[in-house]
This record gives sequence, C-alpha cells and structure tokens, in this order.
Amino acid sequence: MPRFQVVWLAGAGSRSGRAFALFDGLMRYLTVAGGYDWSDFVEASYRTASDGRPLPYTEDDSTRPLAAATAAVARGLEWLRRESGRPLHLVGWSLGGVVFFDAAAALVAADPSWARDLGALVTLASPLLGVDLDGLTLIGELAAGPVGADLTRRAADAAAQERVRQDAARLRAAGVRLVTIAAADDAVVSPTDALLPAPGPEPSAFILSPRRRPGAFDPASVLGHWDLPRDPVCWQRVLAALGPAEARAGA
Repeated sequence: MPRFQVVWLAGAGSRSGRAFALFDGLMRYLTVAGGYDWSDFVEASYRTASDGRPLPYTEDDSTRPLAAATAAVARGLEWLRRESGRPLHLVGWSLGGVVFFDAAAALVAADPSWARDLGALVTLASPLLGVDLDGLTLIGELAAGPVGADLTRRAADAAAQERVRQDAARLRAAGVRLVTIAAADDAVVSPTDALLPAPGPEPSAFILSPRRRPGAFDPASVLGHWDLPRDPVCWQRVLAALGPAEARAGA
C-alpha cells in the first residue's frame, strides 16, 4: 500500500504557509516518534485552480462562506489524490477541521472509493457543530467573516447539527478513523461544539488541558483557542489516530 500523505489545514483568517507554522511542533514529533518524513506533509488550500490544483490563498479565501471554502478544499483533495496516487490523512485546526470534515463527508458520499483512500481525519478545536454565540450571526461574521456567520447559524440549527452527526457516523462506518480533540479552557470553541464521540470501546473524542503559551498576546491564544496544536499530549493523540508511518504503509 502506498505511504500515506498527511494533509494539514489551518483556520479562518489564515494564509498559505500558516498550517506549516502552526503544526511545526506536531510535524517534528511525527517524524521522530512516528517515522514520518517531511515529504509526507502537505498543506491544503482554500483556493484552487479550475483543475483542482491548490493555489496560494489569502485571509479572504479562508473567511469565505463555508460552502465555498469546503468546495475549494474538496477539489484540492481530489487533485492531490489523483496526482500523488497516495492515500491521505487529514489534520485540521479550527475552521480547517470543519472544512476537512465537510469535504470528506461530501467526497465519500459522491464516490465511495474515497473511503479506501482516507485513513484518519483528526480535528483540533474545530467547531464541527457550529460556534455557539446565542444565534448572533453578526458577531460570528465580525470575528471570522462570512464563514463565521455560517458557523454561528449551524450552532443554532438542530437539523444541521444532526446532519453533522450522521455524516460522522457514515464516515466511521466507511472505515475513516475520525478523532475529534478539544481544549477544556477554549473560550472560542467549546468541547460541546468540537467533539463527535462514537459508541464503542475505542476512544474517538478527547478533552485536553494544554498549557497556555508564555508571552503570547494574540487573541486566539489568550482565549485558549491556539494551544492544542502546540500541546505534546495532543501530538500523542494525533499519532495514535494516524498510526506510525511504516506500520500504515505496510498494512
């Protein structure tokens, strides 16, 4: 079986290269503890060419409406699978995890062969069930553009949340390893909004308590929303979900 490629995606307001900076520590951990190589890592994009080829993206691209962002990322994943011939692991932080989840659900529904080429889908502090701002979509839009408003609406829509849970069940039934991770003190995305636990003995949803980064004054870190990608315990959970590179490659 071809060696898995690990695809990363940062959140709203990011631009090209942000995922590699955000996940730098995790990637270094995977190379040491999991046997991965730097050539196994690639960044997804919120902007693609007509053939699906990922293009450099800007902050505007990562705050577009959720449907547009998801469609662009899904096209990029199709291009990556076609060009590389490799199965994929997906790891997304914040909005990146939501977009990966929605894209994976749509791809598997449209083409069941995708389930064979998706190993693990890991989301970190991702508002899969929306961002609960008491239905105030204007606040969401001010914080993260149109996609913020979309996620606020999802949190207030019970039917939309049920669709997410059903998509999660379908992905797992198809063989995709879906693991959701939240931070206990995240004031932006609560564990209630971020976790999709699954029945059965295998853990699939985790609440961690990462340490705050000393001297960090950016809003995401002050609010506890930026800490998971830099937490060694989170790194261990991600490796457990992906599995060692050689073990996966020889499975």
